[in-house]
Amino acid sequence: MEKLKYKKSAVDLTDLAIGVLVLGVVVSVGVTILLNYADSRVTSLDTASIINESATATDAGDALAQTYFQGITRVVNATGNETIAAANYTTSVDANGVGTLTFVGTSSYNNTAVKASYTYYNLSSPEYALANNASIGLGEYGNWFTIIVIVGVASVILSLIFMAFGGNRGSSSSVSY
Repeated sequence: MEKLKYKKSAVDLTDLAIGVLVLGVVVSVGVTILLNYADSRVTSLDTASIINESATATDAGDALAQTYFQGITRVVNATGNETIAAANYTTSVDANGVGTLTFVGTSSYNNTAVKASYTYYNLSSPEYALANNASIGLGEYGNWFTIIVIVGVASVILSLIFMAFGGNRGSSSSVSY
């Protein structure tokens, strides 16, 4: 019985595939860790204040300009500067940290101009900004992933071409300078 002979492949793509996979996993894990760390630091950051931000009193809600809203300190009627009681409005924060000022449907201030003063978490603090900016930078890797794969495949194709048409094919000739 004749023994099967295996030919050595011209190019092995295993290293390229493993390299791309490992790089993808490391970047994904790094981004996840950095985002979790940054998000866990938000409520321990210093706060800053916005005084008299213009808003419209509606029962549909009006989003506040500064993200990572902490709480309302004061709402006043924009025309008379009278303080509006907290029973006339509610506040909420969505998953992105955007605060919304929503007036109760029965409030006499609905559809009027108001000014809201509130506090928010200062995201420019280095303890948050460093991890957040690093995760954003690593997240940009996804934009380059296609290019990295294309360059890897192109290098494999070029190596196949050079192996097929280049080289001296076993002859003993040599080049001397």
